[in-house]
Amino acid sequence: MKNLIYMVAIDHHTSQFKVTEYSKYSIPVWEAWCKKNDVDFMVVTEHDERFDKPIWNKELVFENIGDKYDKIGIVDADTMIRWDAPNMFDMYDDEFCGVVDNDSYYFLNQSLPAYGKFFPDIKLDTDYYINAGVVFFTKKHKHFFDAMLEFYFEHKEELDNWSIPNTGREQTIFNFMLKKLNIKKKYLPLPWNLFGMHRKDMFQHNPVLEDKTPYFVKYGYIWHFTGFPIEDRIRIMGQVWDVFRGNYE
Repeated sequence: MKNLIYMVAIDHHTSQFKVTEYSKYSIPVWEAWCKKNDVDFMVVTEHDERFDKPIWNKELVFENIGDKYDKIGIVDADTMIRWDAPNMFDMYDDEFCGVVDNDSYYFLNQSLPAYGKFFPDIKLDTDYYINAGVVFFTKKHKHFFDAMLEFYFEHKEELDNWSIPNTGREQTIFNFMLKKLNIKKKYLPLPWNLFGMHRKDMFQHNPVLEDKTPYFVKYGYIWHFTGFPIEDRIRIMGQVWDVFRGNYE
């Protein structure tokens, strides 16, 4: 059995900041973890011109890898994995796995109605809405990504020109499609996609203890640096790399 971590890290003219400004910290971290756990690692850096926005490149995962991997994980380029994190591929069988993301009900109440027009017969429960930046699945889920691509090309013009604020691009469609296809899901605990870290005070440490290890390091396996300005992401990920890089060597 062979497993893969798949990351899209594309510099694109539509982005204000280059992804490489922070993926230069995430890539070596994931490379080291994958090597330690005998997992292959693939980084997509070339944009497929069929898409307007680079985020849609992750839907090409099976077009890029075929059927050679039994289990696959897609991780955003703004994630880092703790050096001693367990092997998540041992945690599931045939389910589609992700972490519930109800970190911002403002976002959910903007995004779900906006994209819901494409799925008028489907009601999404916010308690089962997953963050699409870190997901794990099997090669049997190829049909899901085929459906995502079909949806994109069917609505390409509208999606490429989408301008409704605070609704996101692909994540809510991702969740609607999971429900539409009745995909069996497994909900992973928050440490496997620790987002909204600043709102949870995860960058702090217990001032009473001599141990100054930040909470996100103590309690998280995959750190997702999102929910704050990208310039802060670049700075914080760089600081994390500088402090902990020795653990990955």
